[in-house]
Amino acid sequence: MKPENNITNIINAISIPERICKGRERQIITMACYDKPMCFILHEGLIAVYRGRDQLLMTHTNAPMLFGLNDLYDICADLVIQARGEISYEITPQDVVFETIKTNSLWQDVAYLNMFNIARFLELHSISVGLSTYELIRLNLCCLMEEKKEVRLGVNACEYIQEKTHLSRSRIMKILSDLKAGNYIDIRRGVLNEIKHIPEKY
Repeated sequence: MKPENNITNIINAISIPERICKGRERQIITMACYDKPMCFILHEGLIAVYRGRDQLLMTHTNAPMLFGLNDLYDICADLVIQARGEISYEITPQDVVFETIKTNSLWQDVAYLNMFNIARFLELHSISVGLSTYELIRLNLCCLMEEKKEVRLGVNACEYIQEKTHLSRSRIMKILSDLKAGNYIDIRRGVLNEIKHIPEKY
């Protein structure tokens, strides 16, 4: 479960209203251009988070959310964020954030946020490593079904899987076509409406 109260506690302490920006649908935001580590705060809306070096889709996340609380590794430098609709966000120096956290004794809130992020990372790892092509497609179809309705209905299932796996489009389309023909999934005009039962083996 997302620790929204803990995330909100941190954001309320570190946010400066004058720094909050508005983002439009499909706007790209990156922090690779900054000369020091930065934190990204999502105040309102929904974003897709990609790995910068290869554009692999890692996750979708709703506000409130905060990235960049890692003093050992500059996570945000390798993230590319895309707005999925109108958003409000803020980018602030990591050192300023840590100083505020220290001053306000917010380490417990940070711990809960980091535990949540670790759980999400382990979940991502479990559906992307050491699996066959069919297993990757099957698991990512399940992930798509579990996404927020606005994400699921607003994305082409093949494109979603391709962004998360980098599998070939033709292979994904073939397996989706076979699953639809077998009445395992309900997919229309590329949009996944329902998963009835997906066999474990192809």
